Amino acid sequence: FLSLAISNAKVAVDMVRGRGSHGPRMAPELSIEEEVDELGALLRDTEDQLEIAQVQLDIQQQLRSRGGHETPARALDERLYTVTELYDKFAEPLRLWDAVLLIFKASNHDDRSMVEEIWNAIVRTVLDDEHRTGLMAVSSKVSQLGRRLYPSAAAFPLDLLVTVLLDLAHERPTEYTPGFVADTLLQSRVPHYAAFEALRNIYKRVDMANTVAREIAALTAMWIDARGGSGDSQNMPVMDVDAALSLYIVNATLGNNIELKAELQRVQDRLRQVY
Repeated sequence: FLSLAISNAKVAVDMVRGRGSHGPRMAPELSIEEEVDELGALLRDTEDQLEIAQVQLDIQQQLRSRGGHETPARALDERLYTVTELYDKFAEPLRLWDAVLLIFKASNHDDRSMVEEIWNAIVRTVLDDEHRTGLMAVSSKVSQLGRRLYPSAAAFPLDLLVTVLLDLAHERPTEYTPGFVADTLLQSRVPHYAAFEALRNIYKRVDMANTVAREIAALTAMWIDARGGSGDSQNMPVMDVDAALSLYIVNATLGNNIELKAELQRVQDRLRQVY
């Protein structure tokens, strides 16, 4: 029903915009602009309802997959709940963390400390699952959610996600390979430039500096490989990226980190050859 309503509203907006001052009107007492504004407001409201309805369906599917929650799952068939009801009656008490994040996105609810707790809980749940494989499984889970949550700063704050992933890289050095963080963000449909800015902003943390430098080197290589493609791959801020690499090369030199310096120089040389 909601999907049909959205489709009809979009068609109505296009019809009114294209009709101009001629032909039959849906609301002749209104001007063309007023009619378009009213239909646009209806469209936005219906899209919001559709997003909440999708969260409700997700909660129901999660409850049925868990088992033992048939009563609340049936209740979700009775009517459409508000976003507050979905949170208070289902997602939060039943610890459905994916759904909580989707609710935060839908409502634009900004609770930084709680979002941090939720993401840490999600990551730990993945790592505690013996049927999954460490950092690879975390990357898969984060990117799966990221594709639904980004660009919501309330539910998918990039600086927080970058920090969580970098902490995991330090915690599990034998599993970590450079590009783990960058690739996870790109698989979440985060644009290259946004991933670059998020990583660059974390570089000032001394304990993260070398890992961040490796991640930016890996991201730069991915960005170069993606050139000619769609999206932001053609819009690399080359001077900014080159300047960041130069800074990291200097710091690697000062820290006598020969391996990191060579890694950064290889990427910088390639960047300068291509651009």
